[in-house]
This record gives sequence, structure tokens and C-alpha cells, in this order.
Amino acid sequence: MMQAGEGAMRAMVVKKWGEPFALEERPDPDPGPGEAVLKVRAAGVGLTLVTMRTGVFGGEAPRVMGHELGGDIVAVGEGVTNVKPGDRCAVYFYLNCGHCRWCHGGRETLCENHGGYVGVHVDGGYADYVVLPAGNFLPIPDALDYESAAIAADAVNTNWHCMRERAQITPHDDVLLIGAGGGVGVHGIQVAKAFGARVIAADISDEKLDYAKQWGADEVINVRAVDDIAEAARKLTDGKGVEASVDYVGAPETFGAAITALTKAGCAVVIGAKPGNVEVNPIDLLIGEKIVTGSRHSTRTELMETMEMMAKGAIRSAIGKRVHFTEVETLFEDLQAETLLGRGGLTYDD
Repeated sequence: MMQAGEGAMRAMVVKKWGEPFALEERPDPDPGPGEAVLKVRAAGVGLTLVTMRTGVFGGEAPRVMGHELGGDIVAVGEGVTNVKPGDRCAVYFYLNCGHCRWCHGGRETLCENHGGYVGVHVDGGYADYVVLPAGNFLPIPDALDYESAAIAADAVNTNWHCMRERAQITPHDDVLLIGAGGGVGVHGIQVAKAFGARVIAADISDEKLDYAKQWGADEVINVRAVDDIAEAARKLTDGKGVEASVDYVGAPETFGAAITALTKAGCAVVIGAKPGNVEVNPIDLLIGEKIVTGSRHSTRTELMETMEMMAKGAIRSAIGKRVHFTEVETLFEDLQAETLLGRGGLTYDD
């Protein structure tokens, strides 16, 4: 394993969008005014990063990727008061302005002056250190480890926002999760269960569904073994349908099934997204007062709430495989092959 020289760090760099990672030595970062430097202790890897690396999210390469991060603040720039060296912090990866009507209104993911994402539009944390605006660092609760904080910063808080604010899940609900065996989905199972719901997990293989059961799914649907996902969900609810459905895949056929599976006053939420259009019957929405909506990441406050929930043991990080951050390419290969169960985890030197 390569060790960086004095005053230098290791970084996994995408030299051009679409290319594999390359290990490089770079100078240790110095914080500018309003910035802080984090020594990375743990990171998460999920399917969104595979999409990000294609270049579809924009941003310029070469780029150090990685946005699910936990670590220690080691330096701060002029004017920084919210963090100090020694603080344990997770990263909020949206680069928002903090002063538009959406940021002030508690919906900062809709920021009018959105500056992009950590690991896409600025360098991220698949490196020994990362420098970011100090406001993007949030404190990790004392009882929470670095890895869980890193996973909270996308895989868990995305579900927290989706299920509490968008789907508004309650204890009497049946909830269908499509893509439940993936890195976000298995955490969605836990969040839905924390709200008291009965969870129906749908995915492409028995292996993924067995994994979903391990994390609390009550019923499962192998989408490759049924002709109609929505009909299968209705059979598991005595013909009623589900009060909420969350589609982590976002393909036209999966989101169409998420909508069709709804009962009266049900809510279908899309988190993942793929190209294509979905046909919706407006009469069905009208008569049943059904809701079709999207859900985008979370606010800083929701990330802090998520970490507190994990610190109390209500939700646990589901890591399917761990490698050193210099071997991150192997996790991307697993994600592309659809063989990774749960989230990928990256380890760092002590």
C-alpha cells in the first residue's frame, strides 16, 4: 500500500469522467477563509457514485470523489467558529447557499443557488484529507462511530426525509420498497420499521431479499419471479394495496408499479431515477386522492436527527463489504455487477 510523503496525502482520482480511479499523491490541503480540513476516518460507497462517475451530474475532472464521510477536523480557516480541530464530524454533501428562500424555509436541497455536490463539483473524501466549507461539517454524537456517521450522511438520512416528510409513514401503514436489497434500501427498511410500518421488500434476487429480511423486511417479492409487482404487493395486503411505496430504482416500470400498488390516499415516492416516462391515470389519482412525488436527500437538521437515531441504536449501518479506500474500485465493480449487498464501506489508516 502506497504511503504518502511528508506534507502529502493519497487520493483516489478520476482523471476523466467514466474512467477508473487512479491512486495519486497530492499536497495536504490547507483551509481558506470559511473552510475546514477533515482527516477522513471512514467513508461509504453506493450506486449513486457509479452514476456520478459517468459525468452526468456535471462537474470537472480530474476529481477526487466521495461524499459519505466521517472523520476528525484537523485545521480551520479564518472566520470559522462552528468547528475546531479535534471535532468528530460527518459531511453534508450538498453545496447550498444558506440564504435563499428554500434554505431559510427548511428545504435546502431545493436551493436556488445550488453549487453542486461534494465529490463532483469539489473534491471529496476518497483521500486522506478533504477541505470543504466549514458549514458542511456536522458534529457526530459521542455514541456513534465514524463509519455509521458516514453511512448516515446519505444512505440513512435520505430515507429519513423521504419517509417522514414525503411519504409521511405511520404505524398502521403497509410500505412497499422497490430495490430494498441495495445500499439505500436496506436502511429504508429500518427507517420504515422505526415508524412502525409493515415492510414489503422487492428486489431482483433471492440473495438480496434474504438480506432484506435480515434487516427487518416482513414480506418479500422477487421481481424476476412475478409478472406484476403491484399485483404481488396487493396479494400480500389482502387486495388492499400499500399506503406508501418508495422506488429506489426509478425506472418507468418500477415507478409505475409503485403507483399502481397504492391503496386509497397512498403516496408513491421516487428516490432513484432512470430515463423514461411513466403513465399515470389522473382519474385514479383523483378518485383515490393518491400522491405521486419525489424525495431529494435531506436537510442538515435531518442528518443530525438521523445520527442521533443511530447513536441510540434504532437504526444500524448495513455494510456488505469493506475495503481500504485505495481499493475503492473493487466496490464500484461490485455495484456495477449488482452483487454488493447493502452499502460499501471504506477504511482508512489509524
